[in-house]
Amino acid sequence: MHIKGVKMSIRAIGATPNFKGVYKLNANQQLGKDEKCFQRDALMGYWSARAINGESVERQLKDFYKGEYEENQDKPLNIAFHLPDELDSDFEASMNYVGQNFEKIV
Repeated sequence: MHIKGVKMSIRAIGATPNFKGVYKLNANQQLGKDEKCFQRDALMGYWSARAINGESVERQLKDFYKGEYEENQDKPLNIAFHLPDELDSDFEASMNYVGQNFEKIV
């Protein structure tokens, strides 16, 4: 596109937008069965590796389980995963499978 005296380029067509879904959950939710808790804990690691804010999520998990969790094993750990949109359905399916409650914010 050219406007006299102004140089610009438009790259919207063909560009890949970076949409994301934000999910909030209590990563220390009681699930009733140890097996489901173990699966959920493994999923927290899996999804933090895929999250846009993965380093922050991993740090929160590590700090919580080395500190506050030792003092009170029932304390909630409210955490937010920022995931690329193409991962939304897989994330939701995995959380539903283990019985983890979550809320999609965006």
